[in-house]
Amino acid sequence: MAPLAKRPERIGTNRNPFRKSKVAMGSFLRPLAIAFLLCTTFVLGTAEDFPLKRIPLLTYVVDYEAAWSPDGRHIVLISNRHRGMKVHILDTSDPGNGSNMRQITSGPDEDDSPAWSPDGQKIAFVSVHEGASHIFVMNADGTAIHQITAGAGQNIHPMWSPDNSRILFNTTHFAEADQTRDKTSEAKRIIGEKTDEYMDLATVRPDGTDLQRITRGGGYTYASFSPDGVSILHRRQRGEASQIFLMNADGSSDHNLSGSEALDGWPAWSPDGKRIVFSRHGEHGFQIFVMNQSGSGVRQLTDAGGEFTNPRWSPDGKKILCGRRLGGINLVVFDAPN
Repeated sequence: MAPLAKRPERIGTNRNPFRKSKVAMGSFLRPLAIAFLLCTTFVLGTAEDFPLKRIPLLTYVVDYEAAWSPDGRHIVLISNRHRGMKVHILDTSDPGNGSNMRQITSGPDEDDSPAWSPDGQKIAFVSVHEGASHIFVMNADGTAIHQITAGAGQNIHPMWSPDNSRILFNTTHFAEADQTRDKTSEAKRIIGEKTDEYMDLATVRPDGTDLQRITRGGGYTYASFSPDGVSILHRRQRGEASQIFLMNADGSSDHNLSGSEALDGWPAWSPDGKRIVFSRHGEHGFQIFVMNQSGSGVRQLTDAGGEFTNPRWSPDGKKILCGRRLGGINLVVFDAPN
């Protein structure tokens, strides 16, 4: 993912802050792991504290793309603590600043975007081999790893359906197929930082069968099912605008929740499905906001140094986990608003 600037980025250009293509992720993170600082800390706040102005730093390694386990007792994330960007598990009660987290994937390929199944038994994640990003599923202890996407295209950001039966993900597979059928069309090439423009949404079973396309036209990323499985929340890129949209689970009735705001992203559901936490670019870069499921009641939650991205509500609704980019990448946890 390209580094964020202090001003809004041109979406789809070489400075796209929302890009998730793993083709360039490795080239960015390898020097990042050597040269930059990552810190993880737990920050407590009250409703009166928002937006939070200060968040201290704690650890000194690269940890990112974190998500809660269904019981809230663990966090799955990508870390370079044991060399390479691999999937790790952190016990949330561990006082050791993450030093005791367990690595559960290995090998030369870089991993990304781990997501726990709602029953807590499986973890889906992305692994990159020779520039190709594919989705894998494994047991929560790292055993029984198997690949569930194949063929042309980049496949990223897996998220489970509430009943554990399907995995929702972003893919350029269909655009690659179109390009193969029409080799004369330069407009359909999948290159560089413009990958998001060719991302559509699809689902597949955890065993890799029954691939189903949901969207057409590209620009669909960071998608997740609502807790009741009825809706899909996602970020949509249209030209230079990056906005949050909501659609039915079958892809119908897609509508804008961002209104006139032009640079929103990384949306995620509250456990009860009534609110959405997300990042919005403002005067101080990307900060964390929350809004109602309808798009109303927008409220800013952070106003601190750095860029805050990829927020995730804890399963009990009491905390919000997110990333912070401040020279490097940080993870922070703070109390959620009432």
